[in-house]
Amino acid sequence: MQSPPHDPGSALAIRTQYRQSQNRAARLGLLLGTGDELTRLPLAQMRQSVVQRACAFMAMDHGLLLEWTPDTPLRTLASHGSSERLDLLAGLAQPPSLAAQWLEYPGSALPQVLRVPLRTSDGVVFGALMLGNSVALAPPDNEDLESLQLLATLLATHLENSRLLEALQARERTMSELVHRLFSAQEDERKRVAYDLHDGLAQNLAGLHQRLQGFAGRCPALPVEMADQLSAILDLAQGCVGEGRRLIGGLRPHVLDDFGLYKAVDKEADRLREAGLAVDWSEHSAARLPGNVEIALFRIAQEGINNILKHARARHIHLGLSVDDEQASLRVEDNGRGFILETPIERNGTYHLGLAAMQERASLLGGHFSCVSEPGIGTRLLARVPLSTHGVHP
Repeated sequence: MQSPPHDPGSALAIRTQYRQSQNRAARLGLLLGTGDELTRLPLAQMRQSVVQRACAFMAMDHGLLLEWTPDTPLRTLASHGSSERLDLLAGLAQPPSLAAQWLEYPGSALPQVLRVPLRTSDGVVFGALMLGNSVALAPPDNEDLESLQLLATLLATHLENSRLLEALQARERTMSELVHRLFSAQEDERKRVAYDLHDGLAQNLAGLHQRLQGFAGRCPALPVEMADQLSAILDLAQGCVGEGRRLIGGLRPHVLDDFGLYKAVDKEADRLREAGLAVDWSEHSAARLPGNVEIALFRIAQEGINNILKHARARHIHLGLSVDDEQASLRVEDNGRGFILETPIERNGTYHLGLAAMQERASLLGGHFSCVSEPGIGTRLLARVPLSTHGVHP
């Protein structure tokens, strides 16, 4: 069988198509590889890999990834090549352009330079991918430039998201620090007011009650009406003394400082018992905890008990406190009317501000707070807080 006649035109067309397919495969590989690295690699490693990929794709031996803001100068995020030529490349990043530019500098250490802008979602240029070569090259075609611009768009989106995330995290750290300072200042002020009340008003009320008792004991027999008035005054004075003590206990319970979290919460639960509610402990621990943990969990329990007294209309309360080497867990559960709670708690606005404060107290210590409630069934609060390296004290 005879071979078909050789057609140079057909062979050339096949070779051209083959080279075009190779170029398209290289462009596709550049974009796919970059997209994979954006989600898989750590930020610094990803930036370095993208610069190297871009250099290999354009057959250029120097590369820089730069960013800037209106208030800060150029900052190098990744680089490839010799430091002397990279300094020259960085000097060509400005002025920024809105499209990729092929720049030629005959006789320079970098005869050809490719400047690809990095733009935010609203079109503001905040950086550049700079490529340079130490020997003269032919200019890239439009498809190569478009591929590199797509790569820059992927990279810019990722960098912008990273910058926004860093700004958000910094803001959250600042807000957490402010809330921590607020809670600390609140505790300090409560402690100061409690001591002032204890040493001032409470002592005066106690002294007034004692003097009235002494007066009543030495007073001759009075008419029934005056005796009843004196008895009412004594009851009122005694009530003021008790109210003062409860107020001081709510501001800064001495039992918490002296005997620990379990005794303090159980003392706080006396308000429930006085209101006729049944209270039981499913589990409890008398271990002493770090001071910041005891304060946070006590305030969570206190707020939970306040909510039960104000809103729950419950009959039975279950309390729980468990402590091990890693964490302390506090549970407050009632069988009251419950409510519908949106999650997460912070979406509930000011309506459940107390729950948000409980969550923030646990979060500031690296812990977790949850609230589960169902209308007609009841509410369950659970706070878990990790213990410090100091551990617990028996």
